[in-house]
Parts: sequence; structure tokens; C-alpha cells
Amino acid sequence: MQTASIPSPSRPMPQLPNVLERLGLTSYQDALVENGFHSWETVLDITEEDMTALNFKLGHRRALQREIATFRGLPSTLALDDANDPTALSTLALETLTRQTSTPILREKRRYRRHPRPDNNAPKKPKTAYVNFADQLRTDPEISMLSFVDIAREVGRRWQQLPPEQKRIWESHAARTMQEYEARMDDYKKTENWRKYQAYLIDFKGQQQFGKASSRPSQSRTATSSSNSYTPMRDYSRASPSASSESPTSLTSSAISLGAEAEICHNALTLAFSELVSLRGEILGQSVRPYDAQHLPPEGLVKKAMYAFVQGTGSLIYMWTYIQVDEILDRIYRPQKPVDAMTLAECFTVAAMGAHYDLDCFPDRIRRVLYASGTLCFNEQTARFDYLRTMRLLLATAFYALLEKHMSARHVIVAGLQIARWKCPGMVHPASESTTDTTTWQRLFRSLIFMDCWLSYTLGYTSEVTPQDIAIACPIPCGEVSIDEQIHMQTSKIGLVAAEISKAIATPELATRENIQMLADRLKIWQSEVPPMLSIASLTSTNPPPMTLYQRRAILMVHIMYLGATILLYRQLLVATAETQLTDGVAWSLNISLEDAKRYRNECALAGQQVARILRLISFDGTLTKRCWLIIYWAFTACIVILYSATTKLLEGQVDGVEQDLVYGKACMDMLEPCRPFEPIAARYLDILWPLYDTLRDIHHRMMGRAKTSIYALLQGDAHTLSPPIPVSKAEMGPISEKLSALLTDPFGRRHDLGGSSRRILNGDGSCSVFWWR
Repeated sequence: MQTASIPSPSRPMPQLPNVLERLGLTSYQDALVENGFHSWETVLDITEEDMTALNFKLGHRRALQREIATFRGLPSTLALDDANDPTALSTLALETLTRQTSTPILREKRRYRRHPRPDNNAPKKPKTAYVNFADQLRTDPEISMLSFVDIAREVGRRWQQLPPEQKRIWESHAARTMQEYEARMDDYKKTENWRKYQAYLIDFKGQQQFGKASSRPSQSRTATSSSNSYTPMRDYSRASPSASSESPTSLTSSAISLGAEAEICHNALTLAFSELVSLRGEILGQSVRPYDAQHLPPEGLVKKAMYAFVQGTGSLIYMWTYIQVDEILDRIYRPQKPVDAMTLAECFTVAAMGAHYDLDCFPDRIRRVLYASGTLCFNEQTARFDYLRTMRLLLATAFYALLEKHMSARHVIVAGLQIARWKCPGMVHPASESTTDTTTWQRLFRSLIFMDCWLSYTLGYTSEVTPQDIAIACPIPCGEVSIDEQIHMQTSKIGLVAAEISKAIATPELATRENIQMLADRLKIWQSEVPPMLSIASLTSTNPPPMTLYQRRAILMVHIMYLGATILLYRQLLVATAETQLTDGVAWSLNISLEDAKRYRNECALAGQQVARILRLISFDGTLTKRCWLIIYWAFTACIVILYSATTKLLEGQVDGVEQDLVYGKACMDMLEPCRPFEPIAARYLDILWPLYDTLRDIHHRMMGRAKTSIYALLQGDAHTLSPPIPVSKAEMGPISEKLSALLTDPFGRRHDLGGSSRRILNGDGSCSVFWWR
């Protein structure tokens, strides 16, 4: 009798994705990898219980079990064992075959890996783009009539053939739902249930580690310390061949601690690069050729773009200097040795950002190709050779994502902050003298802090920055400090205060007297600590301190951020006051008197007017890009606050002051108009604001006309004496007030409810008509 043969131990293992694709089981790949079955070799020992826990359908289980049995050498004529047996069917098949042959099994069986029970209280992780696509496809009657295996194969085939622009729609939706899931997870991590589950995980891992050590002591790795419960990571601390002394501001990574900070940092890097790949895929999916060392853009245009970026941002946030830009260009266009990948990434990324500031350098298509080319040279392998340059490139790619309104900016910034904290203990010694590397590191840390705070309070996320970060990145200056350094420090500090305000007063219920007073004191402290030469009074005096035009504008933008923080502090009260007016006081439920609320409302409106005044001092003359997100956002926010003030006054019948509010509101919109052709969000903002402004202006003129032509006015001796103002109806003002409330508290539609569903309305090009960030 001829017996089947066991596969030789030297037989090459197939790739898991290839096997799953051939079987039509690609939809299970993510679940398998997440639960420890990351290769075909590990899947060989999967059990019936495992597949049940992973929600394998019955037909799919049998297909995979048959494939495992065939790979092990079990003839297809031999039936699989009873599915009700909890033992692995693949293992039973192997044992049956072993009894039929005397050939020993040379490969050691993988021990079963137990998994902790899931946290049933945690928010449910959303589905991936592929799974959502598959669910939608299964609603087609022609597809649903197929077998499970054929459905999986058809879904995989159609997903591969899906045009990039349509695939982007599914991926955009999945990315947004993942962002919402992460926001819910941030809230869940503050609960007792989360703390209990973390305690359970620690206990579970301890038991697993103890069981592994006691049952298999002879196979423990000598490189693993018995005191560590984590898996040691590879040592990526070797110096990069490219990180020579000729590299601009190069800091070679020193010995890396294999502790929790290293693991968190590397995990953050992995997530950041996955986001960069997503943004890059949207660009390279258009069949364009990326740039590389043999295919370079013209040096003159690259230099012009890089200089434009340093000039436009250098006084507000630190990334590169002109000297470093020249060194990068020399290393690429006049190389003395092969150009390293990090230098190419720096050149292409800075040039891409510079094209935002100087629109004459490169068209939009070339700008995107430059960015994609930079990310091709910047990956996890190159990132772990030189962490200082990696911090800088993460900051730059996040800045570019911010300019493109892409949500990858958040994850990239988090990775940069993790590196900054991880390298902090080995670099900063207060007792020692400051070195060039330490100073550069602190400057980059400050820029990362500003970016994270900015994203957090504009997009509604919890900031990753802590007061300890500020203390390290913005130390008390010793001796003379340059104007740029002072601007950078104040930018980071006010950014943190604004992020704290956004987090502490996220809803009207949190706008208590105590919270408002505490945060108002924080703003006063910041204002009192601003150096005199950075004050508005100093800038507008007859003898201002010597500084460049870019430094002056950077200072004005810092003060806009301070006024913006004031608006964040009082905006919830503004909304609550308007609701109270519309409901005749029924909606008021705060522990603040209406008189105090009106005072806070006036302070908020005054802050908006001051923003409008400062915006008048900033003109777009080439030094600021017409895509400047900071200017666009605060011009829009200040306009909303000012129009809100006009709406409230009209509701109260107070005509005085409405004309002034409308003038300031129009000034903000006039600031946005030059941005309309270049920035789609500015165009959308204006399309929302102009109708509201026109409506309020017409109502105001109508009220003034009523007053002038009333009988009371005709009977007055003085023709210029007007009758008492006539209040407008709540029915007329209600929609305007509600629209302004929604824009003020949620400018990007993150909490916008569409018929009870949290799904966003996607446009044909993958953009979203509610949430404007991709």
C-alpha cells in the first residue's frame, strides 16, 4: 500500500496572503494577523476553536482545513475528522497520516497561543474599507446566490479591479470612522472599566509568561531577561552610513533602551508610515514617475521652493535653516559620494511644502509628486538610523498633510512626539552646557508641540502634549534669547493653553464658573509672561524693535492664537446664551448668571473684533501662502463670533453695535477672498458666511428703515430721533443662530448627525461634504 509522504522540512513555506487569495479567504487576513497567525507556518496549527473565535464561516473553515491537510500530505480522499472535536482538525489529520507512515515529523509543532478575552465594554472597532466594500457587494442578489468561497473570490477580484478614485471613497470613509473610534477610545480610557481591563491584561500576560517559563525552560531565549514581560525589539540604534558629520544637523542614534518607551515609539512610527503610504498612494496611483537620485527636478526651482518655505515659516515654527537647505542641495546636485535616502527625502519634502508658499515654483501636480517622492525615500528602516532627522521629517510630512487637509497629520505628529520624549532623557541635562544638537532637538520639539496642539483644538482631538513637554522644550531662558526663539516658545505655550481649553470646555455643561475662571487665569498668566518686545503695543509703537517683516507677522499670528484661545474659552457660553434667547430662558441650565454670561459673550465678541483688526495688519503679499491654514481658520472663526454677536443684538432689539459687527465680519471675509481660488476650504467657508452676512445686513437695514419711518418718528420734533428698535422674530433669527452655533462648535461637521446616522456624505471624488479633512 502506497502511503502519503510528509512534506520535507526544507520545503519552502508559501506566503499567507497568496494562500488566502487562492482560497478566496482574503477577508480573514487582518483577523488572523491580529490574533497571532501572521504566517502560513502558524496557520498550520489553527484549531476549530480559533476559527470559531475569528468568525470563520463553516464553508470557509472546511476550505482552510482541507488546504492545511493537503499541505501536510494528507490525501484528498481521506475525510477530515469530526468538526465537533475541539482538537485542531489539521493536527488530527497529521496524526492519522503519521499512523500510516513511519516517517518522523521533523518540524516542531507550534504551541497553542492563548489570547485574552476581549473587552466587551470598549467601543467596537470599525470595519476596514475592504470589509465595508464586501458587505455592500453581498447585497447584490447575483453575488449573494454564490457559495461562500465564490463570494469571497468575487469580492477579492472586484476590489483589485476597483479604480483608484472609487477605492479612495471606501478608504476615506473607513479612515474617518477609525478617527471617530479613536476619539471614543480616548474617552473610554478615562473610565473604570478600562482600568479594570488593563489590570486583567497585566495579570493575563504575567500568567502566560510564568507558564511559558515553567513549561519550556530549556527553550528560553538567552537574550531575554527574566525580569522583562515584553518581547525585546530589534536594536535599531546602529549609526546610519549616511548619518555622517556632513549631514545637516545629524544626530546619530545612540544605544536604545529596549523598554516600553522604545516599543511605544516604534509602534507609533509603524502607524505613521502606514498613514504616509495612504497619502502617497493617492498620488502615485495616477501613474506618475517619482523623483529619485537619477531623476531630479531643476535645482533652481527646488532651491526657490525650499527658500520660500523657510522664509514663510521660520519665524513661527522651526524646521530647517537656509544654511541647512544649501547643504542639502550641495549633497544632492553636487554629490561627493552616493546620496543617502534621508537627504533626498528632506529635499523633496521641503520643496513640496515650499510650493505651497511660492505658487510660481511648481504646479500642484509636481508638488504632489515631490511629496510622494520624499515619502518613498523615508521609511521605517531609514527612520531608525538617525532620530533627530527623523523627528524633523515627521514634522515636515505632518505639516504637508496639514496643508493638504489630510488626517494623516495627527498620527505623524504623535510619532514625532514619541521620539522626542524617548530621546529626551539621553539628550537634555540641565546642568550641562547646551550643544547644537540639544538646541536643535528642543526647537523641533517645540514645533511638534505647536502642531499637535493646533490640530487638537481645531479638529476636536485630545492633545498628546503634557506640561512636562513644555517644561523640557521651553526651558527658562538663561541669557540673551533671539526673537525667533522667543516666538517659538510663546507659540508652543499658547498652543498648549488653547488645547487645554478645548478639552476642558468641550460641551456647554462643562462651561462652569470654576472652569472658566481657572482657564481665564491661565490666559492671563501667559499674557503677563509675554516678553515686552513681542507685545502688540511694542509692534504698533512709533519706535518698534528692529525685526524682519516675517518676525513681525509671526508675532501677530501668535496674538491671533491667544485671541483664538479666548474665543475657545467663551464659545460654549455664546451658544448657550443664544439658545436661551430663542427659548425665552427655558434652555438655560448653567451655574452662571445670565448677566455674567452676557459679559463673557461680549468678551468673546471683542476677541473676534481684535482678530479682525490684526488680520488687517497682515496682507497676502507673497510672504504668507494663500493656503495659510492658521489665517483661514481664525478668520473664519472670528467672523462666526462677530456675526453671532450681531445676531444676538438683533434678537434683543439692540440696533447699536450691529453695524460695527457687520463691518468687522466683512473684513474677515475680505481676508478669506484672496484664498478662494487656491484653497477649497476657504471657498466653502465663504459660501457659508456670505449668505449669513447678507441676511443679517438686510434684517438690520429693515429694522433701521422701520424705525425711521414709524409714526413715533414723524411725531418727534427732531427728525433724526428714531423710535424704539423693533425686535425681529425668533422664527426668523432661529435658523441663523442655529447655523452659527453648529459652525462655531463643530466647524468640520465631526458631530453632524445625518438622519440618525454617523456616516458622512461622500462626494464622487472621495471628499466629504460634511467633514472636510480627508
